[in-house]
Amino acid sequence: ECLLNYAESGGWTYSRAIQQAMCDIAEHYGESTIFMGEDMEVAGAFGMNIPLKANGHQEKLLDMPLCEAVIIHSATGAALAGMRPMAEIQFGGFAALAHNALLNNAAMLRWRWGAKVPLTVRVPLGAKTRSGPFHANMIESWYANDPGLVVVAPGTPQDAYDLLREAAELDDPVLFLEHIGLYGLRGGLTGWGQNINQDVDTKPVNDAIESGNRLKIGKAGVVRGGRDVTLVTWGAMLHIAKLAADILSKEDIEVEIIDVRTLIPFDAETCVSSVTRTGRLVVLQEGQWFGGIGHSMQSRIMEESFYALESAPLVIGALDTPVPFAPPLENHTVPDLDHVVKALRQVVQG
Repeated sequence: ECLLNYAESGGWTYSRAIQQAMCDIAEHYGESTIFMGEDMEVAGAFGMNIPLKANGHQEKLLDMPLCEAVIIHSATGAALAGMRPMAEIQFGGFAALAHNALLNNAAMLRWRWGAKVPLTVRVPLGAKTRSGPFHANMIESWYANDPGLVVVAPGTPQDAYDLLREAAELDDPVLFLEHIGLYGLRGGLTGWGQNINQDVDTKPVNDAIESGNRLKIGKAGVVRGGRDVTLVTWGAMLHIAKLAADILSKEDIEVEIIDVRTLIPFDAETCVSSVTRTGRLVVLQEGQWFGGIGHSMQSRIMEESFYALESAPLVIGALDTPVPFAPPLENHTVPDLDHVVKALRQVVQG
């Protein structure tokens, strides 16, 4: 069974789901929320703030200096003062300029003296945007060794809506890694040319918030059942994983796909349960192979499932190079469908 379904017509794009979540957050929290970042009063990066303006939330948009450190320090201060700010860093690579503000300030305050820091930081990033280095970097591994941040990476419109709504509800700082290549900027299609639009149901997450429960944050999801190999992934690679599973199914190889969704904290239990049953493990990440967070996930899973393995586990990642600007070079560095299919087949056939 596959739970990853797309709308044949209509539905929300990935970017529309994020925009709607921001509007609902603005309505829910009223004057206690604010949206901070660069070019906010114009439209923000990729026009993401247009619905906020159209729905009467212009006063909640705060245009900040071109300084990521100032944006995050200011947003952290607003959170400490009792607000629920949402900051935006326009591109993944720019987050490096906010490292101290994120890691030594926002992430540590809860640990140092129990302060609540209900801050959400949206970070657009990812390949297939033809934006080159500094913009397309996959940065999740930067934060894996510094406790205090929650890091989420939705791969579908439904998860983008749900996770952003839940992120705004947490009393801890959340990094919301949204993939630009999934926005639907090319006539509603992703950078891979796919339609991933979905009929988004906003009720379950809003009901969960109303009742004080969590729906998805901290919980991985088994989006496709399978008996032969467990494929752990997140973000844009989720859709490559589904295509690969569909191809291999015709060869009687059934791939179980786990969408991690929340990278930190990592839901190891769901992954271990799957690998113990399938006996094989592949982790698929878009980020560079060496030093990627996929290896930490692999290690954690193996600690509890090693003796169930029937073949060597595998991590698939991008080439260890900065993201190229030229489209053919960028395509060459990022894991593609053919490579993923071959790798899965190799692991299963041993």
